[in-house]
Amino acid sequence: MPAKIVSLINMKGGVGKTTLAVGLAWELAKKHRVLLVDIDPQFNATQWVVNADTYLTWLKTKHTVLNVFQPQALNQAGGGTTPPIKPTEKTAIIPVKHNGKTLHVLPSALDLMKLDAAPRGTENRLRVFLDGVKSNFDFILIDCPPTASLFSYSAFLASDAYLVPVKPDPLSVLGLPLLEKAMLDYEERSGQELLRLGLVFTQVRQTPAMEATMREVRLQYAGEVFKDTIHQTTGVAEAVEENKPLQYFDRQGKFPEVKAALTGICAEFERRVREKL
Repeated sequence: MPAKIVSLINMKGGVGKTTLAVGLAWELAKKHRVLLVDIDPQFNATQWVVNADTYLTWLKTKHTVLNVFQPQALNQAGGGTTPPIKPTEKTAIIPVKHNGKTLHVLPSALDLMKLDAAPRGTENRLRVFLDGVKSNFDFILIDCPPTASLFSYSAFLASDAYLVPVKPDPLSVLGLPLLEKAMLDYEERSGQELLRLGLVFTQVRQTPAMEATMREVRLQYAGEVFKDTIHQTTGVAEAVEENKPLQYFDRQGKFPEVKAALTGICAEFERRVREKL
Protein backbone atom coordinates (compact mmCIF):
# COMPACT_ATOMS: atom_id res chain seq x y z
CA MET A 1 0.00 0.00 0.00
CA PRO A 2 1.43 3.44 -0.91
CA ALA A 3 2.53 5.75 1.85
CA LYS A 4 0.16 8.12 3.60
CA ILE A 5 1.54 11.63 3.08
CA VAL A 6 1.05 14.14 5.90
CA SER A 7 2.30 17.74 6.01
CA LEU A 8 3.23 19.43 9.28
CA ILE A 9 2.31 23.06 8.88
CA ASN A 10 1.62 26.23 10.81
CA MET A 11 1.79 29.80 9.49
CA LYS A 12 3.45 30.90 12.74
CA GLY A 13 7.17 30.22 13.15
CA GLY A 14 8.85 29.12 16.36
CA VAL A 15 6.13 26.67 17.38
CA GLY A 16 8.25 23.50 17.52
CA LYS A 17 7.18 22.24 14.10
CA THR A 18 10.52 20.69 13.23
CA THR A 19 10.86 19.16 16.70
CA LEU A 20 7.53 17.41 16.15
CA ALA A 21 8.35 16.45 12.55
CA VAL A 22 11.71 14.90 13.40
CA GLY A 23 10.48 13.27 16.61
CA LEU A 24 7.39 11.79 14.98
CA ALA A 25 9.36 10.60 11.95
CA TRP A 26 11.88 8.73 14.09
CA GLU A 27 9.13 7.28 16.28
CA LEU A 28 7.28 5.98 13.21
CA ALA A 29 10.56 4.62 11.84
CA LYS A 30 10.74 2.17 14.75
CA LYS A 31 8.08 0.08 12.99
CA HIS A 32 7.59 1.57 9.52
CA ARG A 33 9.38 2.76 6.39
CA VAL A 34 9.38 6.53 6.75
CA LEU A 35 10.45 9.41 4.51
CA LEU A 36 10.92 12.88 6.00
CA VAL A 37 10.69 15.64 3.38
CA ASP A 38 12.22 19.01 4.26
CA ILE A 39 10.80 21.82 2.12
CA ASP A 40 11.70 24.64 4.49
CA PRO A 41 14.45 26.88 3.02
CA GLN A 42 15.91 27.15 6.53
CA PHE A 43 16.45 23.34 6.30
CA ASN A 44 16.34 22.82 10.08
CA ALA A 45 15.05 19.24 9.79
CA THR A 46 17.87 18.38 7.39
CA GLN A 47 20.49 19.84 9.73
CA TRP A 48 19.02 17.90 12.65
CA VAL A 49 18.90 14.51 10.95
CA VAL A 50 21.87 14.55 8.56
CA ASN A 51 25.37 15.31 9.84
CA ALA A 52 27.24 18.16 8.18
CA ASP A 53 29.94 16.08 6.49
CA THR A 54 27.41 13.74 4.91
CA TYR A 55 25.27 16.65 3.77
CA LEU A 56 28.14 18.64 2.20
CA THR A 57 29.41 15.56 0.39
CA TRP A 58 25.89 14.82 -0.81
CA LEU A 59 25.52 18.33 -2.27
CA LYS A 60 28.49 17.84 -4.58
CA THR A 61 27.04 14.99 -6.62
CA LYS A 62 23.48 14.28 -5.52
CA HIS A 63 20.08 15.95 -5.42
CA THR A 64 18.05 17.83 -2.80
CA VAL A 65 14.44 18.97 -2.79
CA LEU A 66 15.71 22.01 -4.73
CA ASN A 67 16.24 19.72 -7.71
CA VAL A 68 12.75 18.31 -7.32
CA PHE A 69 11.32 21.80 -7.77
CA GLN A 70 13.96 22.87 -10.32
CA PRO A 71 15.62 19.81 -11.92
CA GLN A 72 18.48 21.78 -13.50
CA ALA A 73 19.35 23.78 -10.38
CA LEU A 74 22.93 24.22 -9.26
CA ASN A 75 23.92 23.07 -5.79
CA GLN A 76 26.19 26.03 -5.21
CA ALA A 77 26.49 25.39 -1.48
CA GLY A 78 28.23 22.11 -2.19
CA GLY A 79 30.72 23.58 -4.63
CA GLY A 80 29.52 21.36 -7.46
CA THR A 81 26.83 20.89 -10.05
CA THR A 82 24.13 18.27 -9.66
CA PRO A 83 23.87 15.70 -12.45
CA PRO A 84 21.59 16.88 -15.29
CA ILE A 85 19.12 14.08 -14.65
CA LYS A 86 15.75 13.91 -13.00
CA PRO A 87 15.94 13.31 -9.22
CA THR A 88 15.15 9.77 -8.15
CA GLU A 89 14.88 7.96 -4.85
CA LYS A 90 18.51 6.88 -5.21
CA THR A 91 19.90 10.33 -6.02
CA ALA A 92 17.70 12.47 -3.75
CA ILE A 93 16.91 10.51 -0.58
CA ILE A 94 19.46 10.01 2.20
CA PRO A 95 19.09 6.99 4.52
CA VAL A 96 20.08 7.80 8.12
CA LYS A 97 20.47 5.18 10.86
CA HIS A 98 20.12 5.42 14.64
CA ASN A 99 19.77 2.57 17.14
CA GLY A 100 19.30 0.08 14.33
CA LYS A 101 16.42 2.06 12.78
CA THR A 102 16.49 3.86 9.43
CA LEU A 103 14.86 7.15 8.55
CA HIS A 104 14.96 8.36 4.95
CA VAL A 105 15.33 12.08 4.27
CA LEU A 106 14.70 14.22 1.20
CA PRO A 107 16.97 17.11 2.24
CA SER A 108 16.43 20.81 1.74
CA ALA A 109 18.93 23.48 0.65
CA LEU A 110 19.43 27.18 1.30
CA ASP A 111 19.05 28.00 -2.40
CA LEU A 112 15.43 26.89 -2.12
CA MET A 113 14.53 30.40 -0.98
CA LYS A 114 15.25 31.67 -4.50
CA LEU A 115 12.40 29.64 -6.00
CA ASP A 116 9.38 31.32 -4.44
CA ALA A 117 8.69 33.05 -7.78
CA ALA A 118 9.23 29.90 -9.87
CA PRO A 119 7.45 29.21 -13.19
CA ARG A 120 3.85 28.05 -13.21
CA GLY A 121 3.56 24.32 -12.69
CA THR A 122 6.48 24.15 -10.24
CA GLU A 123 3.98 23.59 -7.42
CA ASN A 124 3.11 20.15 -8.84
CA ARG A 125 6.65 18.78 -8.97
CA LEU A 126 6.80 17.64 -5.35
CA ARG A 127 3.57 15.67 -5.79
CA VAL A 128 4.91 14.04 -8.97
CA PHE A 129 8.18 13.08 -7.27
CA LEU A 130 6.45 11.64 -4.20
CA ASP A 131 3.98 9.74 -6.39
CA GLY A 132 7.01 8.00 -7.86
CA VAL A 133 8.49 6.88 -4.52
CA LYS A 134 5.55 6.51 -2.14
CA SER A 135 5.08 2.81 -2.84
CA ASN A 136 8.40 2.23 -1.05
CA PHE A 137 7.28 3.88 2.20
CA ASP A 138 4.51 3.57 4.79
CA PHE A 139 4.53 7.22 5.85
CA ILE A 140 5.85 10.42 4.30
CA LEU A 141 6.04 13.49 6.54
CA ILE A 142 6.58 16.93 4.99
CA ASP A 143 8.15 19.63 7.17
CA CYS A 144 6.77 22.89 5.74
CA PRO A 145 7.98 26.48 6.08
CA PRO A 146 5.93 28.82 8.34
CA THR A 147 4.60 30.84 5.41
CA ALA A 148 1.90 30.69 2.77
CA SER A 149 4.21 30.07 -0.16
CA LEU A 150 4.94 27.96 -3.20
CA PHE A 151 6.37 25.30 -0.90
CA SER A 152 3.37 25.12 1.42
CA TYR A 153 1.03 24.95 -1.57
CA SER A 154 3.18 22.19 -3.08
CA ALA A 155 2.88 20.24 0.17
CA PHE A 156 -0.88 20.77 0.13
CA LEU A 157 -1.11 19.31 -3.38
CA ALA A 158 1.09 16.34 -2.48
CA SER A 159 -0.51 15.40 0.84
CA ASP A 160 -3.35 13.21 2.04
CA ALA A 161 -3.72 15.21 5.26
CA TYR A 162 -2.01 17.80 7.43
CA LEU A 163 -1.05 18.03 11.09
CA VAL A 164 -0.79 21.31 13.01
CA PRO A 165 1.84 21.89 15.72
CA VAL A 166 0.63 24.58 18.12
CA LYS A 167 2.54 26.41 20.81
CA PRO A 168 -0.19 27.25 23.35
CA ASP A 169 0.54 30.91 23.87
CA PRO A 170 -1.87 33.65 22.73
CA LEU A 171 0.35 34.97 19.92
CA SER A 172 1.02 31.54 18.44
CA VAL A 173 -2.64 30.55 18.63
CA LEU A 174 -3.40 33.63 16.54
CA GLY A 175 -1.68 31.80 13.70
CA LEU A 176 -4.45 29.18 13.55
CA PRO A 177 -6.98 31.43 11.75
CA LEU A 178 -4.21 32.41 9.31
CA LEU A 179 -3.58 28.74 8.62
CA GLU A 180 -7.27 28.06 8.08
CA LYS A 181 -7.43 31.01 5.68
CA ALA A 182 -4.43 29.72 3.74
CA MET A 183 -5.91 26.23 3.54
CA LEU A 184 -9.20 27.64 2.26
CA ASP A 185 -7.28 29.55 -0.39
CA TYR A 186 -5.41 26.39 -1.40
CA GLU A 187 -8.68 24.46 -1.60
CA GLU A 188 -10.22 27.10 -3.85
CA ARG A 189 -7.15 27.21 -6.10
CA SER A 190 -6.84 23.45 -6.42
CA GLY A 191 -10.47 22.36 -6.29
CA GLN A 192 -9.66 19.77 -3.62
CA GLU A 193 -9.89 19.58 0.16
CA LEU A 194 -7.24 18.37 2.57
CA LEU A 195 -8.08 16.55 5.79
CA ARG A 196 -6.77 18.00 9.04
CA LEU A 197 -5.57 15.13 11.22
CA GLY A 198 -5.47 17.30 14.31
CA LEU A 199 -3.46 19.69 16.44
CA VAL A 200 -0.48 18.86 18.67
CA PHE A 201 0.60 21.14 21.50
CA THR A 202 4.34 21.81 21.49
CA GLN A 203 6.78 23.81 23.64
CA VAL A 204 4.40 23.51 26.55
CA ARG A 205 5.23 25.06 29.93
CA GLN A 206 3.09 24.56 33.00
CA THR A 207 2.00 28.16 33.40
CA PRO A 208 -1.55 29.35 34.11
CA ALA A 209 -1.62 31.26 30.81
CA MET A 210 -0.62 28.23 28.74
CA GLU A 211 -2.98 25.93 30.58
CA ALA A 212 -5.84 28.37 29.98
CA THR A 213 -4.93 28.62 26.29
CA MET A 214 -4.87 24.84 25.93
CA ARG A 215 -8.32 24.57 27.49
CA GLU A 216 -9.65 27.19 25.08
CA VAL A 217 -8.13 25.50 22.03
CA ARG A 218 -9.44 22.09 23.09
CA LEU A 219 -12.93 23.60 23.33
CA GLN A 220 -12.66 25.47 20.03
CA TYR A 221 -11.25 22.44 18.20
CA ALA A 222 -13.21 19.76 20.03
CA GLY A 223 -11.91 16.27 19.36
CA GLU A 224 -9.02 17.49 17.21
CA VAL A 225 -6.28 18.12 19.77
CA PHE A 226 -3.93 15.21 20.51
CA LYS A 227 -3.91 13.97 24.09
CA ASP A 228 -0.12 14.07 24.62
CA THR A 229 1.87 17.28 24.49
CA ILE A 230 5.55 18.07 23.93
CA HIS A 231 7.01 20.07 26.80
CA GLN A 232 9.52 22.81 26.22
CA THR A 233 13.08 21.61 26.77
CA THR A 234 16.44 23.36 26.82
CA GLY A 235 18.32 20.45 25.26
CA VAL A 236 17.09 20.54 21.69
CA ALA A 237 20.17 22.44 20.45
CA GLU A 238 22.41 19.72 21.89
CA ALA A 239 20.40 17.00 20.16
CA VAL A 240 20.57 18.87 16.85
CA GLU A 241 24.33 19.33 17.21
CA GLU A 242 24.77 15.58 17.60
CA ASN A 243 22.20 14.78 14.87
CA LYS A 244 20.17 12.70 17.31
CA PRO A 245 16.39 12.67 17.78
CA LEU A 246 15.15 13.43 21.27
CA GLN A 247 14.10 9.81 21.82
CA TYR A 248 17.73 8.72 21.35
CA PHE A 249 19.32 11.68 23.14
CA ASP A 250 18.33 10.86 26.68
CA ARG A 251 21.54 12.03 28.29
CA GLN A 252 21.26 11.86 32.09
CA GLY A 253 17.53 11.25 31.75
CA LYS A 254 17.00 14.71 30.33
CA PHE A 255 14.05 13.94 28.08
CA PRO A 256 11.94 11.15 29.63
CA GLU A 257 8.72 13.19 29.34
CA VAL A 258 9.47 14.02 25.70
CA LYS A 259 10.11 10.37 24.88
CA ALA A 260 6.81 9.37 26.50
CA ALA A 261 4.96 12.16 24.73
CA LEU A 262 6.34 11.17 21.31
CA THR A 263 5.33 7.56 21.92
CA GLY A 264 1.77 8.67 22.72
CA ILE A 265 1.59 11.15 19.83
CA CYS A 266 2.84 8.51 17.41
CA ALA A 267 0.24 5.97 18.56
CA GLU A 268 -2.55 8.53 18.24
CA PHE A 269 -1.21 9.64 14.86
CA GLU A 270 -1.29 6.06 13.55
CA ARG A 271 -4.80 5.55 14.90
CA ARG A 272 -6.10 8.71 13.28
CA VAL A 273 -4.49 7.79 9.96
CA ARG A 274 -6.11 4.36 10.07
CA GLU A 275 -9.53 5.79 10.90
CA LYS A 276 -9.54 8.83 8.61
CA LEU A 277 -7.39 8.01 5.58
